[in-house]
Amino acid sequence: MNWEILATIIGVTVFRLVWIVRRPVHRDITSYIFPGLRNLRKIVKYAPDFSYVPYGLIWYGVNVPIVRLGRYNGRFWMGALALIDAVFLGYIFQALGLTVFFSYVLIGTFQLLRAPWNASINWLIMLAPISWIFLLLAPIAKFPVGLPVQVWRYTGRAVGHQHNYIYFGLLGTLWLIVFNHLYLLPSVESWIVIGLGVVWCFIFAYAFFERRARRRESVGKAPSNIILGKNEC
Repeated sequence: MNWEILATIIGVTVFRLVWIVRRPVHRDITSYIFPGLRNLRKIVKYAPDFSYVPYGLIWYGVNVPIVRLGRYNGRFWMGALALIDAVFLGYIFQALGLTVFFSYVLIGTFQLLRAPWNASINWLIMLAPISWIFLLLAPIAKFPVGLPVQVWRYTGRAVGHQHNYIYFGLLGTLWLIVFNHLYLLPSVESWIVIGLGVVWCFIFAYAFFERRARRRESVGKAPSNIILGKNEC
């Protein structure tokens, strides 16, 4: 590993840690992810009133020790994920090359800061050079394999919730990049990554303008609701 890559890894990790320290903890972590990780008994025995995190037992096995070590502190969990991810960055460059490394820096950073619960899924994908089995374990960990059958309906809701399609799509993109590097067309890998990058630029642009339009719509409804309220009084 040359010093440029090492400097990049250090710079990316510092940026991530500063972001984690300065930004508020994602509300889904405290209200959704951590309650699911705390109540392990309800994971294997279905409880209708429990809000499940629809991930597989492999995902729980990776994340439960980390959150328990930090006593369910959101910043500690994200910081620990960032430090572990720094080790993976070094491994990715050596095992998968510069193009995959660059792809992971972008996708991994976005996922870590916006959806840190997907970090361990990224790791499973990146372990594919060790064995192809990890490419199977990644989706098995992402979906609630090993949990009660009733939990699968939460997955359907999760995919369509807000912008979750972006997080699912980025995981799929990372999976395809690694699969292509190992088994398909590594000779045109750079062009494939560039093409996927262009597609994602359009997806992010669409998500941005959609969110902006939704905000304008909600702001526009607020005054009308106030007027209606006054008329009713």
